[in-house]
Order: sequence, then C-alpha cells, then structure tokens
Amino acid sequence: MSHPLLQSYNHLVTHLVPGPKSLSYFIPFLLLPTALCIPPAILSKRQTASLFLPLIYASLIHAWICMSGVDVISVNVAQWSFVLLVCYDPRSTFRRIRLKQQASKTSTTSSTKANGVEFDVEYWEEPYPAKLWKRIPWVLTLLISLRLSNWKTAVPSHDRTQPLRPIARPAFVRHAIFLALQSFLILDATAFLTRKDPYFHLRSTSINSPWPLPSFYPSSSLLSLLAILPPRLIRSAIISAQAYALITQGGSLPCIPIVLLNSLGFWPDEWSPHTWPPFFGPFSAVYRGGLRGLWGRWWHQTNRYLSVPGRWFAERLGLRKGGMGMYALMVVSGFLGSGVMHMGLVPPRPLGTGMAAMEMRLWVGGFETVALEDGKSVVCLYGLYTCCTLTQGGFLFANK
Repeated sequence: MSHPLLQSYNHLVTHLVPGPKSLSYFIPFLLLPTALCIPPAILSKRQTASLFLPLIYASLIHAWICMSGVDVISVNVAQWSFVLLVCYDPRSTFRRIRLKQQASKTSTTSSTKANGVEFDVEYWEEPYPAKLWKRIPWVLTLLISLRLSNWKTAVPSHDRTQPLRPIARPAFVRHAIFLALQSFLILDATAFLTRKDPYFHLRSTSINSPWPLPSFYPSSSLLSLLAILPPRLIRSAIISAQAYALITQGGSLPCIPIVLLNSLGFWPDEWSPHTWPPFFGPFSAVYRGGLRGLWGRWWHQTNRYLSVPGRWFAERLGLRKGGMGMYALMVVSGFLGSGVMHMGLVPPRPLGTGMAAMEMRLWVGGFETVALEDGKSVVCLYGLYTCCTLTQGGFLFANK
C-alpha cells in the first residue's frame, strides 16, 4: 500500500488541481536556462531553438500524458520557451536594466514617462554577460521576468517605457494593505451571497434558475433588490469578483513583508515589489477604453507576453507594422495562449460536476469566443464548441 502522503498527493492532482506525475515534468526547467546560458558564438538562435525546443516539448507532452491533462505552470513553460527561443533573441538584443543603487561609473540618466509624467532615472544596461558566473543570474532573472520589466528588448514600444519608476515604499505598503482589506471584504460578501444560493451547492441547478427569494434576507435589506436582476448576471458577477479578489490579494499581501525587509536593507531593490509595475491598472481604463481598457490596462498584465507570437507571425507574413492584421494576430495569440493556460486549472477527474474534464477545459479555456475591439467595432471569432456572449463591459457568460 502506498504512503498516506502519496495517496493525498494523488488525490490532489487527480481531483482538485493538476500537478506533476513524472520526472519529465521538471526537465524543461533545466533545458530552458541551459539553452539561454550557451553563448550565441557556440549555438546560433536557430540552432538553439532547433535543438532545445523539441526536447522541451517532448518532455512536456510526456508529462501531460502521465497527468492525463495539462497544468498552468507547464503550459506557461511551453509558451515562454517559444517566446524566448523563437520570437526573441535575448542573448543578442536584450539588456538588463540595473538601477542607480547598483550603477557603475558608466551609468546614464534617462527621461522616462509614467502615467504621462516625465522623470529621470539613473541606470546602466547589462548585456548578455561573457562570463558564466554572471550569465547564470542574468538568465535566471530573465526567466522569471514574464512582464520584462526593467529589460530592454529592442522593441521600441516596450523599451520607451523602461526603466520603471519605483513606487515609494510607504505608498506601496498602504496600497497593498488597502487591496488586501478590499479583497477580504469582497470574499466575505460573496461568501454570504453564495451561502443561500443553490446554484453554488447543487450541480443540477441552472445558472438561469431564479435567485433565492428575498425572504432569505431581511425585508429591509438592499440585498432583496437583487431579485430584480438577471440571475445569470448576479452569479457571473459573484464568480468574477471572487477571482479578482483572490488574484489581487495574492499580488498584494505577500509583498508587504518583502518591502519591509527591503526598507531595512535585507532585500535588494530590484527584487522588491515596490520597484515593479502595479499588478492591476486603474479601473477607469475600462470606462475610457472598453474591452481594450479592460484587458490592456486594468486587468493584470502577467501574461501579456502571450501576444508576442502573434506579432512574430505577423512579421513573418509581411503584415504592416501597427496595422489591423498585426493587432488581430496579437489578440488571437494572446487569448488563445491564455485559454490553453487556463485549461490547466481543470484536474483529470474534477469533483462536484457532471461535465467531463475535456468539456470543462474547453469552457474554462474560453475557446468559445475571441474578441478584438477596434474603436467602435467588436469582431468576434467563434470557435466550434460553445457560444457565449461577450458584452462591452467585458463579462463572459456561459450557460453551463
């Protein structure tokens, strides 16, 4: 009989959240940094991609077969590997930005704009190091820099925003505490609303079933007004609010002790969250830009690199830079990559649902609709599976 801990782990990765079940899962975590640590004088970009990318994908495919599905981390590695080895050429064109406190005599001062305000930042740019012992931390830092903050990539639209302006530590801590409290209140409020709603407890309940009668709440409560709203709207808003609260809290609460350690000199500035871009943008961007503002400014930009393959394909097809064709491919690439990544949230045999795992993956992955907003129009590219409605406010509703 297997060990109780192993039984618990198998139950976790089979029924709750996907996870590794073979050593092949971990091989790409060694192959990708190894590929980037080999100087271009030894292996060119084409040779590096031709040698390492098939090995990375073969390892991941074997791991996915053993897992009976995919997970978020392994899909992220697959896509990030393609971006770094094929779409970009980090060893030749990337420069790591080191800020003033680590600057050398060759440091320079640059005027950078943030939120329309120009400010001066003293920094120096570190190219791909010639010495291995310097190259390893350079590569490892790049691998975790999904947003490529404080990196210059030879892409003008990105480089003109670098380096980033650090947020004052007291302001960052105050804002992080505010977000953590806000997230707690949202989770508490949504837990209260879901407690009496059978949709969140009985899988046979339709998303369109009537909202619980107002008698469940005090007659004087404003919550009784929820009965006049469409049940689909209420329940979708509850799920969206829970997702926002969890993501926001995860990006704020753990950062507070790190910033405090940095203020005491026990943590380097470049690894302190107050020097990173804000996790979420201003919500006012949704009112100003509609879907473009929601996905491009307000929502977290951690996976923004997923649009890079779209730009790479557009360049190979000879599409006009900054044209509708290029932007269309970038949006499709971003949403498609994000959809595949979110499929990794579904375990091989999910509990509490009548949907098959693959059916749920396709729904969670959002393969029903990809939307591209260009000024006044919204162009929808419909998939082959389920049809759902994408409103101007950016909410997705699925009748499941």
